[in-house]
Amino acid sequence: MIRFDHAWILWLLVLVPVWITGMMVALRMRRRAGEAFVGRNLLERVAYSLSYGRVRAKMILWIAAWTLLVVGAADPQVGTRLEEVKKKGIDVVLAVDLSTSMLCEDLSPSRLENAKHEITKFVDGLKGDRVGIVAFAGTAIIHCPLTTDYGAVKLLVKVMSPDLMPEQGTAISDAIDAARKTFNSPDVKSKVLVIITDGEDHEQAAIDAAKEAAKDGIKIYTIGVGTPTGAPIPMKNGKVTDTGFKRDESGQVVVTRLNEVLLEQIADAGNGKYLHGTQSGKELDAIWSDISSMEKTEYGKKQFTAFEDRFQYLVLPALLILLGEFFISERKGKVWIARVAPKLIRSQKVKEAQ
Repeated sequence: MIRFDHAWILWLLVLVPVWITGMMVALRMRRRAGEAFVGRNLLERVAYSLSYGRVRAKMILWIAAWTLLVVGAADPQVGTRLEEVKKKGIDVVLAVDLSTSMLCEDLSPSRLENAKHEITKFVDGLKGDRVGIVAFAGTAIIHCPLTTDYGAVKLLVKVMSPDLMPEQGTAISDAIDAARKTFNSPDVKSKVLVIITDGEDHEQAAIDAAKEAAKDGIKIYTIGVGTPTGAPIPMKNGKVTDTGFKRDESGQVVVTRLNEVLLEQIADAGNGKYLHGTQSGKELDAIWSDISSMEKTEYGKKQFTAFEDRFQYLVLPALLILLGEFFISERKGKVWIARVAPKLIRSQKVKEAQ
């Protein structure tokens, strides 16, 4: 495993393309200045000893050295000791509605963006618990298996959109069934399923699925995003340009409303609670409070516990490259010491004259 102790320094690498552009512009201006002074045809004769190939080579060496020095300064480290670290926690699966109704903007900027905010805030509050994600619309998929890598979870949350789903709809029962498969360890003592949706599922199957999940010891919380009054579903071209609102077969604008009654019934069937989602995310405090009082399961995880610095393998080559660039002349012929050789020759002539 490789990590960087000072990863922020890697941002200096964005200067590389700027540097390359600047060097090429400077070289072109240098050539044009010479052509303006003596003319293009005469320039080749006057500056016959100048090698533009070597000039470019020196530029490349500078850029290579800069890149190595920046990466080296970021202090790359290699894991050298892999140990099993014992942790205690519970298993939490977040089922997120990715139907097009979640694009409704009765919550700013949209229901889905508020749901993502809820998830990110929820994950930030976990400590040692395993968390997974189930995405659902007309069907359900396991978007992220149970893991303690919270950074990876939040990264996967960012890319969630209705485009991920092969079929549209709001199949909450499928989401519950997929979550039951995600809880793959029978030894876990506490299992929590958090369903984040607008609840536009009018089937009894969701309540029945919640009852079956409760038999497996899964506690279900539902978070409703949206408003009971509802709003139309915006249609976008390329996720940017609005192209109007979604319409039904008769041409009427479809209005999507939060179905709190269904979400309360699902939560009751799953021995949990229903919470109305808000932009502040305060409703998550109730879930955090319940989770902290649940019985934890101890489990082991292999991870690196010792790291060694490897910056010297980058800094040393960079210094050698800079040293090599110092010895390369821009003139054709042999590779002379660019700055030292002329001074040594002049010094020798002075001694001979004396």
